[in-house]
Amino acid sequence: MSGKKSFPARGFAKILTENEAVIRLDSYRSFIGRDLNNTNFHQAYAFRFRLRHMPRRGDEFSRTGILYGLALGHGLSRIDFDSTKSEPHTRNFLLQNGPTPRAWAYSSHSKKTRLLKEEELFNPLITGMNQSPFDLLMPFVFWNAKYVKSGKVAGRPSHLYSFTSPQWVESVRRDLTTIVMALDDNYEAPLRIETFAQSNVAERTFILNSLKKVSDHWIVKSLDYKDRQTRSNTRFEVTAAALELDIDPMLLSAPGLKSRPVVPNEAFLSTR
Repeated sequence: MSGKKSFPARGFAKILTENEAVIRLDSYRSFIGRDLNNTNFHQAYAFRFRLRHMPRRGDEFSRTGILYGLALGHGLSRIDFDSTKSEPHTRNFLLQNGPTPRAWAYSSHSKKTRLLKEEELFNPLITGMNQSPFDLLMPFVFWNAKYVKSGKVAGRPSHLYSFTSPQWVESVRRDLTTIVMALDDNYEAPLRIETFAQSNVAERTFILNSLKKVSDHWIVKSLDYKDRQTRSNTRFEVTAAALELDIDPMLLSAPGLKSRPVVPNEAFLSTR
């Protein structure tokens, strides 16, 4: 963090010992990288969401879809974007988390599924928006980390960690130097993430806006992805959630992207 602009952590939070900091980060790593081979019954979920892009200039635009997973925190997730009048063909993505993440994309136009190249992990999921597969996967959590400090972020006690890029990232994104994350002291959730390139000011900023309790589970309700160069913001909003589902694991595989999971409308609970 030498030379970097101070991360906005203000106020008191318990300072962790070196061992406590390692345990806290390892706990979060375990949560978001759960055993990919472990079958979870009645733990799958489906989130209806909206991506709302708010540019500095020009008109806002949005896209909707459904995010699926075998269990909250599971290392596999799937995103199905709804078709639109201008884009009648559907696009589905499969995301696999870990130190070296992977992602697959399926298009109903080509009827083909392909493994994304490493450099494509940094491309927007929707052209013109800010989120990429890399942003949603957050694989940096598994990189070499350093405990920076503790403080309040968005009024909540948090612990800040700094991550350095591994070789595979340096080969495709040499400009990406450091990522700093503020991890909430109580919830298994990052409150703020800042991505630094060559500048001492963050190029990209992730902000967790709110959580929502649905069926005794806390889920992300809204988060922002802000880009410094374009001064734009893309907001991810969960509009409805279905929990405690049974989804065929085959549907969260590369071949399974051709088929869409079926979740009854009545299973969804509004988060508004």
